[in-house]
Amino acid sequence: MVRSPPPNPVMLLNGTHESPATAAQSPPPARGRPGPPARRWADGRDDGGRSPPIPPDRRWRRPHQTFTPETMPETTATLFDSLVLAAVAGEIRALGQARYAGVRQPSPDTIVINLAGSAAPAGTVRGAVRHLLCCIHPEMARIHFVAALPAAERLGPFGQLIRSRLAEARLAEVDQPPFNRVVRLGFDALGGRLWLVAELMGRHSNLLLADGRGVLGALKVVTAQMSPRRPVLPGRPYRPPPADRPTPETLEAEQLRGLLQSPLPLPRRLSQALQGVSPTLAREIAVRAGLDPAAPAAAAVESADRLLQGLREISVMLAGGAFSPTFYTDGERPAAFAAFPMRVFAGFTAHPAGTMSEAVDRFSRESAPTSHLEARRAHLAASVGATLAKREAALEENRRALAEAEAADRYRVMGDLVLTYARADRPRDPILRVPDHTAGGAEIAIPLDPALSPSENAQRYFRRYAKARAVGRALPARIAEVEAEARALRDALVQIGAAATADDLREIQEDLAAAGVLGRRPSPSRIGRGRRAPGRQDRSPPAAGTGPRRFHTADGATILAGRSARENDRITFRDAGPDDLWFHARGMAGAHVILKAGGAPTEASMTAAAQVAAHYSEGRHSPQVAVDWVARKHVRKPRGAGPGAVTYAGERTLLVRPALPEE
Repeated sequence: MVRSPPPNPVMLLNGTHESPATAAQSPPPARGRPGPPARRWADGRDDGGRSPPIPPDRRWRRPHQTFTPETMPETTATLFDSLVLAAVAGEIRALGQARYAGVRQPSPDTIVINLAGSAAPAGTVRGAVRHLLCCIHPEMARIHFVAALPAAERLGPFGQLIRSRLAEARLAEVDQPPFNRVVRLGFDALGGRLWLVAELMGRHSNLLLADGRGVLGALKVVTAQMSPRRPVLPGRPYRPPPADRPTPETLEAEQLRGLLQSPLPLPRRLSQALQGVSPTLAREIAVRAGLDPAAPAAAAVESADRLLQGLREISVMLAGGAFSPTFYTDGERPAAFAAFPMRVFAGFTAHPAGTMSEAVDRFSRESAPTSHLEARRAHLAASVGATLAKREAALEENRRALAEAEAADRYRVMGDLVLTYARADRPRDPILRVPDHTAGGAEIAIPLDPALSPSENAQRYFRRYAKARAVGRALPARIAEVEAEARALRDALVQIGAAATADDLREIQEDLAAAGVLGRRPSPSRIGRGRRAPGRQDRSPPAAGTGPRRFHTADGATILAGRSARENDRITFRDAGPDDLWFHARGMAGAHVILKAGGAPTEASMTAAAQVAAHYSEGRHSPQVAVDWVARKHVRKPRGAGPGAVTYAGERTLLVRPALPEE
């Protein structure tokens, strides 16, 4: 009998569970004629009309290099799998009820928690302070003890939150489900149980602090626009990453045979189909079963029993905590680390490590990138992400206030009813129950202040009505202002991720500073100050060595992609001709892309340009992205709009795979 994994419930940090909501399934795109012209903002908002349907996928297939599990270079993030995490979790657990002893922040994506152990693991002194490093860098995501305390920057908002909430706290629990890359550290603090949660999953890595009610803060804020299915925001319930695949300990032979029916290489298929099996571990299991890691998974169906035996051995080792931490070198260079000796690293020199943390720490120190660009990228992204979270919180509050203001007429009606039905000679009750003539005579309960006369109570409701009307008149402009700021910040996050030079990052930061959206809230008068009409957009030439990204298709067309908001304006309103084609990812932040075909563009060139727009958008890691395209003459810049903000009409849409053309 084949056992399927149970649906992944939402585990709340108060110990309860919540059934996951059924995801809405979108119907497949259908071919059709565009509807009436509608003016669309580049972030996907419409101001009327009907959006055209998405035509079928017209992918431009090209040869491209793909890193497979057999050729993928080893990085800290790829080596730090669920087994390594389990070994480190055991080290943390061995500290007993360790006392929180401070926090440091060596970089925007790294936090170090100091713990004074109540127990004394081998090689340590009782009460000695251990330094637990938590890093969420996409290529270096990890958690482990470090021997030397790294130099620290000023604490960011998340570090300050940890310092204030974990004061006097003691470690009470360490929880890491088998074959899971999430570990939860439970602290008994002054206000109750708090959880420090490390999610170590490559580019999706994060570190957050939560209580029984929800998330208190995170090192990387994830907005609903960035991840509609799983935002990570203060005040929201904590929802763990989905665990909807079978694990080696629950897998059965028949189920494994079904999973192996795939043309993918065996390690890639195992890593893709099984929870907690990294590409490195999948290669190891294949080698131990005597199989060729480069062969298709389907060729291993007859060897499913041997593969299952290898998976069972891993499960037994994990359950018993029988780890043998090992560090590998290739000559003088660090090559890998593992929770146990691996045959796939037979070509390297193995060095047994005293603890898993020692192996990870040595590898990370000796192979850590020294790129100043990456440090600047991480710092700017953290600053922009934190500012975006504040803008979106303000936007939600303003929309709530607007909804209340739109109900202001109820206050006027209640004031009229108090004047009509309340009498000064009656006892003053706290509730007046009368028929509401505006609601078909249904009874309405109106709260009153017994200390006031009927006239005074009525005037109180009339004042509320006037105040709500005044607020309602001011809020739409404020909401539009904050929406513009949020759009600029979301665009900036995409641009930061794609920046190739320090000059790119500097221009992005200058754009945000000029718009007044980074660091402090701009006043309404500053939103459009100093901005020129589209025809007079910034005509200063780009700095030497910079300029838009340029690509050339197989049929000779040129594709331009902006690196920043100002450059988006330059290529759209200066470099592009009126009949050139303009592309932008539909409904999400992204770069402006221009196709200069010099005549009628080919379908291959149009698809290539759409793929570039998808690549330089929020959806760059999605399998498919909808990209709008339109003649440049149908793209307009609203008066007073910030750099990169445009509207367009009469668009059509392609559904493509994010990719860059082969040069």
